[in-house]
Amino acid sequence: ALSVSENPGQTYNPLFIYGGVGLGKTHLLHAIGQKCRDDGYEVLYISSETFTNDLVQSIRNKTMAEFREHYRTTDVLMIDDIQFIAGKESTQEELFHTFNELHSHGKQVVISSDRIPRAMVTLEERLQSRFEWGLMADIQLPDIETRKAILQSKAYTLGVDVPDDVTELIAHRVRRNIRELEGALNKVMAYAQLTGRPVDMDIVDMALSDLVRQPDKLTIDQVISAVCKFYNVTEEALFSSSRSRTISYPRQIAMFLSRTETDASLPQIGTKLGNRDHTTILYGYEKIAKEVERDSSIRRDTMEIKAVLYESNSVYA
Repeated sequence: ALSVSENPGQTYNPLFIYGGVGLGKTHLLHAIGQKCRDDGYEVLYISSETFTNDLVQSIRNKTMAEFREHYRTTDVLMIDDIQFIAGKESTQEELFHTFNELHSHGKQVVISSDRIPRAMVTLEERLQSRFEWGLMADIQLPDIETRKAILQSKAYTLGVDVPDDVTELIAHRVRRNIRELEGALNKVMAYAQLTGRPVDMDIVDMALSDLVRQPDKLTIDQVISAVCKFYNVTEEALFSSSRSRTISYPRQIAMFLSRTETDASLPQIGTKLGNRDHTTILYGYEKIAKEVERDSSIRRDTMEIKAVLYESNSVYA
């Protein structure tokens, strides 16, 4: 990113940055753009959705000449979340020609995505090959030491003294992305301010109960046991061929929670739940997943069962 910002169009062109959500792709694009703009280059930063919307407006208003002038005369073009153009033929066509025009004139193109080009199954092959011309840079999940350093830096910026054992705990429990990591720290700070208490392990336990109490993964047996207890049914009944609502519904809840809260595969879940086919498990999971979205009582049931599961399996229990 630094090399590109110091020599736009000369080193890695295009620079294709990919990685999961909340890992800093957009931050990197803005940093490149800021450095280039400070050095006198004309910079254009957009999301792929903006590019598509501008194209549609230009076609509708018959202003394609202005559209092309806008996008093809900048020194640095940065497009965020390029994965959303996959499947959009007109957008891909226009981007292809825009890319060629800029690249042939030595202008810099920087692109971000949540996946590599060849993983975008509906992305045209000619665009895919051009995205791979320069350098593809993968942003990995931060390791434990990096997560701790981020938390310490954030705490310093906020002017708050956070003990090492607290940053250690948060860093261990929040692993997926930096946005979630900073959000966890902000929540701890808010709880401390609201209660007038110091930032310690107790306040972390209170603020992040949904995180600090959650083990890495549950087992299918734990899920089945909790579901049976919650709905007052026996495991034998759950494993049986009964289609009674009082049995089939808890069974599907068990399918759903086994799928979302454990590492088990569909066949493994099927084996545990009475040697059922994996397609049956998938159907049960999808049915409950839809109902959880629209039925508050079902959503409450699943949340209560999860609370019991994580509470009983907590490292602090």
